[in-house]
Amino acid sequence: MAALVELAGAVAHELNNIFTAVAGNLSLLDEDLPGDADSSARIGEVIRTAQRGIVLSSKLQAFAGRQPLRRKRSDISRLVGRVVQDLPPARLDGVRLRVALAREECPSFVDEDKLRACVDEILRNALAAMPDGGQIIVETRSHTAGAEPTKNMPALRPGRYVMIAVSDTGKGMAPHVAARAVDPLFTTKTPGINAGWGLSNCAGFVRQSGGYMTLASKLGLGTRVEIYLPLQQG
Repeated sequence: MAALVELAGAVAHELNNIFTAVAGNLSLLDEDLPGDADSSARIGEVIRTAQRGIVLSSKLQAFAGRQPLRRKRSDISRLVGRVVQDLPPARLDGVRLRVALAREECPSFVDEDKLRACVDEILRNALAAMPDGGQIIVETRSHTAGAEPTKNMPALRPGRYVMIAVSDTGKGMAPHVAARAVDPLFTTKTPGINAGWGLSNCAGFVRQSGGYMTLASKLGLGTRVEIYLPLQQG
């Protein structure tokens, strides 16, 4: 699996360069051509296709843990609290929101902007899964991983972590959908709508930050996503 992730990152980097060059040169070509509406329309379609390739390659790079990160020591509970506070009230219509943040400082060494985007993406998914209302629970707390790996977190190394959890009582996912939820090539969203940052980006970011992400879901019963980030001592 590690070899596949590394290969995906290397291929994505090269594809990103190719798609960027194609889109850029076609844009210049379109400017140089005389006013030919048909040719301009065809070029525009190819440019849009190349741009979709750029987005996909960026997702693959994130999944492979090749994002540029600006890390600093951050109190995760405070950061998550700010993300929740920034949710537009209209998006919470009919939703009971319960927030249980750790009272003690829970610092980790992370890229704050990307962690905000990650938590916001998970909340967006939770809200989208409850069109008729429901409940979302957002939690943070410290967690100690022992030497023996657990069934749902076999790759979590022993140590102290900050846990972020988002649970919802939404539609949930069938097992085959949940198994692919963090796949960068898979989405349940309707084509053409804003798909947000993507769970694959979240998973890649968490791994790159030295952490671990889990997703558990049952059809008709809801979904729970947990993120574990290394606790910054001192």
